[in-house]
Amino acid sequence: MRIHFPSLLPIILFISLLTPRTGNAQFDVGDNVASLGVGLGGNYVSHTSASPGLALGYEHGVSDLGAGVLGIGGYVGFRTLTHRWNWGPNYEYDWRYTYLILGVRGAWHYNDWHGVSELDTYGGLMLSYNIVSWKDNTVYPSGVVRASSGSAASGLGLTGFLGARYYFSNSFGAQLELGYGVSVLNLGVAYKF
Repeated sequence: MRIHFPSLLPIILFISLLTPRTGNAQFDVGDNVASLGVGLGGNYVSHTSASPGLALGYEHGVSDLGAGVLGIGGYVGFRTLTHRWNWGPNYEYDWRYTYLILGVRGAWHYNDWHGVSELDTYGGLMLSYNIVSWKDNTVYPSGVVRASSGSAASGLGLTGFLGARYYFSNSFGAQLELGYGVSVLNLGVAYKF
């Protein structure tokens, strides 16, 4: 059974309406937030099909920083892309790329500018190790020599991001992030505890 994120949205909204709201839901020192996002877009090799990017995150409110709060956390992102192209009448190339991103993030949460107690806005940087691998699934004619898998373009990365979380209760909210991780745009849910 395949679950599509848009089909879960009405269920999430219904549950959030049943959860009582008691005060300010913005990020503060000592707060912990777990998030799950589904992403679109990215700077990847040309491809004929792609899975949505999946991102898991965790953040802890460490200290006050000026007019905002500093959060430190982790990030795991995963995505696959398939690249197919014809080579003559005999066969079609079929390569699959896998992207795994493991990161440490720091974010500055600043909310004085908007005055909405349910809205948490932030921006930050992520230091990550990007693991890129590929696998050749092509069925070649007999006698063709090929490499079946390998790694490519793996290494360290430093990227920025901007985000917002809107809390329907003190604990549960929707999240939007822009920036380079496993995707350029991530939509998801956040749970504060």
